[in-house]
Amino acid sequence: MADVKPIDAVVYPSDEPTISVVDDATYGGAHCYVIRECLGFNDGKTQYVETEQVIRFVRKNDDGTMIPGLQSEQLVLALLDRHEKLNTRFPSEQNAKMIAGLRMFLEACEERVKNRMERGVMGELKK
Repeated sequence: MADVKPIDAVVYPSDEPTISVVDDATYGGAHCYVIRECLGFNDGKTQYVETEQVIRFVRKNDDGTMIPGLQSEQLVLALLDRHEKLNTRFPSEQNAKMIAGLRMFLEACEERVKNRMERGVMGELKK
């Protein structure tokens, strides 16, 4: 069994660690996360339950083999879609900031991919 470690981050306003990462020798964990599920905010605090979801990101190993998973952009596109829809029902300045931040993330991802393609290193384990 792989070593699962909590990350040094919590969801405001909770002080409860709910996100862990599966550690690995190459990256220190960056490809598989275990996240406790939530029932929302009730009675003045966020209610977490014991059930979890696992999020795996695509990984290319040093030997060239691939482990399937999500791309960061896929996860962010889902978040963008979610927050645009929530903002339609409950518009706010904070929602607009979140949407702008997610779009900025996606723009940076596109810039990175274009740069790597232009340099001929896209899909390779090269800087």
